[in-house]
Amino acid sequence: MLVYSKRMLELILENIITAPERLGLPTAYAESDVLLYRQYGRYDTVAVQREGRQLLRRAEALQAAYDIAALPRLGKQYAEWSKKLQQLKFKRLLHGEFAAGKGITLYVHAIRQECAEHGWDYAAYYDSVLVHERVHLLHYQAVLAHFGAAGAAVQSAEYKQAQRYWYGRQTEAAQAAVVKETLAEFARWLWCLQQGHLAQALLQTREEARACIPYYPYAGVRGLCALHASSPQAAVRAYSELWQLSLTSWQQAYARIKQLNAAK
Repeated sequence: MLVYSKRMLELILENIITAPERLGLPTAYAESDVLLYRQYGRYDTVAVQREGRQLLRRAEALQAAYDIAALPRLGKQYAEWSKKLQQLKFKRLLHGEFAAGKGITLYVHAIRQECAEHGWDYAAYYDSVLVHERVHLLHYQAVLAHFGAAGAAVQSAEYKQAQRYWYGRQTEAAQAAVVKETLAEFARWLWCLQQGHLAQALLQTREEARACIPYYPYAGVRGLCALHASSPQAAVRAYSELWQLSLTSWQQAYARIKQLNAAK
């Protein structure tokens, strides 16, 4: 099992496009013209704006009344409000999707729209989305293998346990999403870097969501990209470590991503 996982990781880092075929995994994918959006964040923008204005009025009233004793409470309320700013709701077009048991879907109309908006090459962007989704496929297969469920019947205890883990147990779902997207998006970024296009553009489009972890899971890739800029070898080692952690604990893998992002 460990040898299989190591070989899978090597193939991802060496040649992402052909990795599934070399491992004998099903790689069929479908295209769809449907436009789908995925929502991130917890708090409504209008409600957060309203709360901010209320806090400002309170601050002005306290200043006018010289009520110094009330300032610590206002400071606590402001700190809580600031956290909400990092978790505002927003939507993004879905370009591709991997679903366990269903495979990969590429939303070609969304890809065309994204490329038209940014002036990107359609074929290159299409392939980069496919790379991202293929890594999800490989990651899922690694989880199945870790739980002894690769090739097992869907009714088996091993398969059910692997499924529960893959989707995250209750409060781990958000952390699992960050880890999955970090692994897939960094592999996509590496592929773009090797191909000589899109890599910097992909990073720039993530900057508006700089502080939205865990509600914007793709932001988790920034730490790995920053590490790669100073030491590609260290970034690959960190990716390998993150991959291995993800097979046993979403929480530990998520904590590692937070460390990488904090250090960037």
